[in-house]
Amino acid sequence: MATLTISYFGSIREGIACDPIKSETVTTSTSSAASGVVPANAKVAMLHSTVEHYATVGTGTPSAAIGNGFYLPANQPIPIHVNDVGGTYKFAAVTLS
Repeated sequence: MATLTISYFGSIREGIACDPIKSETVTTSTSSAASGVVPANAKVAMLHSTVEHYATVGTGTPSAAIGNGFYLPANQPIPIHVNDVGGTYKFAAVTLS
């Protein structure tokens, strides 16, 4: 098992995520695992893990699969713009191995 850390921020200033809202850790494996809902006032989600993942974002309980969604490399935080999706969308992720 691995973990995916998602940190949510409320604004962007000069290209940098600001105003931390919350973070959560999702335990992941080769089966899809979903996060909690994106906070309503979040503008950016920063995704980070020490292992490779495929991730997706969607309403309800999204399902991630290898080749479905976007590739999240190991040890490289990836910012995702989440403005206007808060309160209904979640992330889902699977590890590559």
